Amino acid sequence: MSRSSPRPVPETREILLEAAGRIFAQNGFHATTVRRITREAGVNLAAVNYHFHDKQELYISTLKRAHQAAARTAGADIAGTPEKRLRAFVHGFLGYLLDPDRPAWQGRLIAREMAEPTRALDRLVEESVLPVKKRIAGIVRELLEPRASDARVRLACCSVIGQCLFYVHCREMISRLFPKQRRDAQDVDGLADHIFRFSLAGLAGMRRESAAKAKMLRPRTSQKSKAK
Repeated sequence: MSRSSPRPVPETREILLEAAGRIFAQNGFHATTVRRITREAGVNLAAVNYHFHDKQELYISTLKRAHQAAARTAGADIAGTPEKRLRAFVHGFLGYLLDPDRPAWQGRLIAREMAEPTRALDRLVEESVLPVKKRIAGIVRELLEPRASDARVRLACCSVIGQCLFYVHCREMISRLFPKQRRDAQDVDGLADHIFRFSLAGLAGMRRESAAKAKMLRPRTSQKSKAK
C-alpha cells in the first residue's frame, strides 16, 4: 500500500502574503506593523525585506493578489460576438468574486482600500485594474456604437461592474431584505445571467436613444441646407 505524497509546504513569500492580507484587511495599512505580520506568518523580520523590500511593497503585493485572479478572469480574451464576450466577462468576474473558496480577506482588503485609499491604489489601478477596464470598455463600445462618446461608455461600464460588486458587498443586506430569496443569492450563474441580460437591455436602450436623437437632428440639418 503506497503512502500518499506529503502536501507541498507553502513558500515563505506565499505565507507572508496570506498573513499580511488578513492583517491589512482587518487593521488597514497604517495600523499594521511588519512585526505583527511576521509573527503571524511565523517567519523572521528579514523575510519581508528579502521578498518585498518593505511594508509598502508587501501591501501592494497583497492588493494585487486580492485583485489579480478576478482581473485574469474578467480580462480573458474570449472570441465571438460582443454579446458572448459580455456574458463571459460578467460570469467570470462575478463567479470569482462570489467563489466560496476565495479567501475572505481579499474582498475586505479591496473594500478597505476603496474606502480609505493609500498611495498603493495608483499602482493597483495601473498594473491590475486598467487591463480589466480596457476589456469591458471595448465590449461596451461595440454594443453601443463605435462613435459612442467616452462618457457614455464610461457610465455603461460602471453600471455593468457596479451590479457585480453590489451582489458581493451587499450580500448580508440583501439576505435580510429578501430572506426568502437567500438561496437565489448563492446562485452565481443565475445572478450572472440576470446581470448580463439586464446590462444587454440597458445598452440596447442607450443605442436606441442615440439613434432617435440622431434622427431628430437630421431633418433640421437638411432644412437649414435648403434655406441656404
